[in-house]
Amino acid sequence: MTSTIKIILFFVVSLIANTLSAQSEDSNSSFVKFVAGSGEWQGELQTAIVSYENSDGVIVDLVSAVHLGEVEYYAELNDYFKQQDAVLYELVAYEDDRPSPETVIENVSAVSFLQRTLGNFLDVSFQLEQIDYSPENFIHADLNPDELMQIMEEKNENFFSMFLSLATAQLASEQAAMQQGEAPTSFTMLAIVNALLAEDQTAAFKYLFAEELGRSDGLIVGPELENQITILGDRNRVALQVLGKSLKDPSYRKISIFYGAAHMPGIERELFSSFDFERTEQSWVTAWKMP
Repeated sequence: MTSTIKIILFFVVSLIANTLSAQSEDSNSSFVKFVAGSGEWQGELQTAIVSYENSDGVIVDLVSAVHLGEVEYYAELNDYFKQQDAVLYELVAYEDDRPSPETVIENVSAVSFLQRTLGNFLDVSFQLEQIDYSPENFIHADLNPDELMQIMEEKNENFFSMFLSLATAQLASEQAAMQQGEAPTSFTMLAIVNALLAEDQTAAFKYLFAEELGRSDGLIVGPELENQITILGDRNRVALQVLGKSLKDPSYRKISIFYGAAHMPGIERELFSSFDFERTEQSWVTAWKMP
């Protein structure tokens, strides 16, 4: 497969979950994984809920999101969020703009259109149409569109330059995997041909996407690159600022940070170094199930 095709596939996969990194460089935490089943095209894509606790007994959960998932996956998360005192959520939007299925349909961006189109192909749902953002415990913890554009202009950055930076890192990651004798991607030409010939093409391609999203040796975005890229480092900074304010509220004993898995290594790093939290436990939620 040519490098160009790999980069395009990587970009599409990234849109699903912001999943550029499956593991943190600084701990044993992982935030998304693929579990193969016993039969052909059988398996599960799972996302993590990792818990941390400070000396005051406050618990912070990092809830990794994939932006396309099964209806049952989002229903399970909705039930879980009801048990939290505060849910700090990711969404480049103005603070009072709570997403709903109706507003998502009315305000279709190029990215959300691609995500929903891919979701239809893979028979999964779009996060903004399934997660209930209306409860009072949901707190916006992200940049708004004006802030995002201002920061990008100050950095002389655009979406194409961000894509090139991530693609370069992806190619470097693939080369490192090949040097270690590992397959650099799940989307090999043979795998794609086999998926096209499968009786259930939807399940087959869903399997390939899930396998790629859950690769344990996926692209690790280190602190330096993370801070350079607005959609990662600057948004993490806002989430952590909101967390700092939330920790000052004594009524918040259980706080969730609901963000794409690519953000979690950086957020976890700050939980350890700046907020003195310790990792306590980890659980997994099935986002996709094949077939």
